[in-house]
Amino acid sequence: MRRLRHPETEFKRRVGRIRRRMHQREIDTLLIFSTPGSMRYEQRGHVLYVSGYEPYFGDTMAILPSEKDQEPVLQVDSADYFPSECTWIEKIVHAQDLSATVEEYLAEMGSKSKRIGVVGRGATPTRLSDRLRRNHRACEILDASGILESERSVKSEYEVEQIRNASAIAKIGFEAALDCARPGLTEAAVVAETERACRLGGSEGFPHHTMVTSGKDQKHLEWWWYCGQRKFRKNDPWNLDFGTMFNGYCCDIARSFCLGEPTKRHVDLYERLAEAEDAARRAMVPGVMASEVNKAVISIMRNDFDDDFSGIGHGVGLEVHEWPFVGYEYIKNDPVYVDRRLEENMILSVEPSIYSKDFGYLQIEDEFVVTKKGGQPLSTIDKGLWR
Repeated sequence: MRRLRHPETEFKRRVGRIRRRMHQREIDTLLIFSTPGSMRYEQRGHVLYVSGYEPYFGDTMAILPSEKDQEPVLQVDSADYFPSECTWIEKIVHAQDLSATVEEYLAEMGSKSKRIGVVGRGATPTRLSDRLRRNHRACEILDASGILESERSVKSEYEVEQIRNASAIAKIGFEAALDCARPGLTEAAVVAETERACRLGGSEGFPHHTMVTSGKDQKHLEWWWYCGQRKFRKNDPWNLDFGTMFNGYCCDIARSFCLGEPTKRHVDLYERLAEAEDAARRAMVPGVMASEVNKAVISIMRNDFDDDFSGIGHGVGLEVHEWPFVGYEYIKNDPVYVDRRLEENMILSVEPSIYSKDFGYLQIEDEFVVTKKGGQPLSTIDKGLWR
């Protein structure tokens, strides 16, 4: 009996849509690559998305033919251990040279595979790409990463529900952090209590560093991945930015707090971030460009802050940072960050933030589902600045 990571009907939906895109581009075979988990996009999600198998030790690959009657192949990253019931794919190849697996597959296919699409811009081994072009001059090798990027950008009802569940677990973490934060406690202690509560609440892991930062020293706050040993002080401003994982899906949420009674100016500035986030939520309708969501945030923030507000959002799914990216369109040399038109059921994380010498870093972040009426929030975590 199979124990698939996601329902079999979900995989059928995904693969069916991918194959339709392959037919549109006249691609006979799709080579899909992933490497173990990382904060960078597409390092773990592509193979997991199509097969149910998640890379852990090293490179993995799925080979997907365009026709239903042709059997797909999954090469896993372990030579001696593999729970075969976790995937719907029957033909499994254990760890070996990826090139050898592709060569064997193409030899079996013969003339049926003339156009080969390669998926995984950051995960495709260079030696494999070079070997394919050298040994298969009769085949056209093309970058088809956009097929998976587009498919994964638009979430099914099942996917939306998993991210909503992850957000509910994160709420437990926020409540635990607020309950334990007090003068004399270290940032690391709050991280530990946050993660403990979330693990007990059902989180499978944490898709990026759990960031607890406190105080007003910008040099300390900008090294958030090394923060931990500073002790909270009375009336400290502090932030919590983290995510949880449920059934492989991530959330990413942030709030700012005050260990004491915040001043009116402190509250006013934080409320401006909440207004900016809400402006982004209202702008999230199908058909608009992701850059328009960024502009909605800037239109609010520029009235109170003088800074660069680019890069205020990103998609969330099997990875904590995925397509579409909001406010990154100024990065001209990386196709991953290209400005994209929003579609219904995309999920966007919006995270306006700013540094103030009086109040440290102020930040707020939530996930929203793109709908015709604007973004629908996936979490119920309060936005108030307190404790």
